[in-house]
Amino acid sequence: MVEIIAFIVLCVVIALLLGVLAFVEYQNRLERQKFINALISKNATEMANLDLADKTEIKAEVPKQPDLIPMDDLSDKEFDKAVGING
Repeated sequence: MVEIIAFIVLCVVIALLLGVLAFVEYQNRLERQKFINALISKNATEMANLDLADKTEIKAEVPKQPDLIPMDDLSDKEFDKAVGING
């Protein structure tokens, strides 16, 4: 019984240590990113703009061409016509 409790405590301690290591690595990456932004910026305003640009996500939507039709929606005759087969 004592071995089982010791094993569970050991597993919890190891999991917590891994969590702390992951958190420290995450914080180091954030600090490194801020440091690089500080090195490449010329003044405080540019540094603030770089920090804001790092946080901004741009979602680009590719417009779908209107002449594209899924093949599942085509009948055999429409498919042959689209491909250029006379029939």
